[in-house]
Amino acid sequence: MWVVFRSKERRIVGVTADSAMDLDKEDSLKEVVNGLVKPGDVSEYDAIQITDREKAAEYMEAFPDKLVLKGPLTKPQLAIRDPEIFSLYITTDAKDVHPVDGIPEITADGNSFATISIQKIDERYKPQRGPNDDDRIYLRTDHGILRDAEGTNEINSIKLNEGKAVFRLVSEKVKRVATVQMLTANPNLQDTSFRIEFI
Repeated sequence: MWVVFRSKERRIVGVTADSAMDLDKEDSLKEVVNGLVKPGDVSEYDAIQITDREKAAEYMEAFPDKLVLKGPLTKPQLAIRDPEIFSLYITTDAKDVHPVDGIPEITADGNSFATISIQKIDERYKPQRGPNDDDRIYLRTDHGILRDAEGTNEINSIKLNEGKAVFRLVSEKVKRVATVQMLTANPNLQDTSFRIEFI
């Protein structure tokens, strides 16, 4: 069996069938790469051959979610691990003036706004800034209006750029607490919510 990966990102893209006689490396690369939606050139890929049938069965079972590459670029090795879970770290320029509730506030005048910044982080709270961290975040609010960072356009989603994004929540003229939900299609990125009070 061959495990095929994209060299630059070290991302596993496919495996060949586990059989008594493997194809050679070049044919295995072509077989897997040609089956991809946007394959690019075969030279952008490499493969690791697995001759141990028990290991091959383990790797087949772990692919695609739990099979990863580790080790140096010159000699990558396969490993099985649970997928890492990511979350969004949220900050705002709105101040929290209430002594106990911990909810930032803005004026309930229909014009005031809070700038909300989001950063994708891993389980160790390390910011994620790679090419795979440009997730689209779908935004919902029960009160107020969501706008882009400049305040020009109303939005209902935002795309992370190197793991980061900024948007605004504009207040209403009614005093209440707004809950902003942040949802994603990425199963390894947790949905979250954030509250701001209009006072």
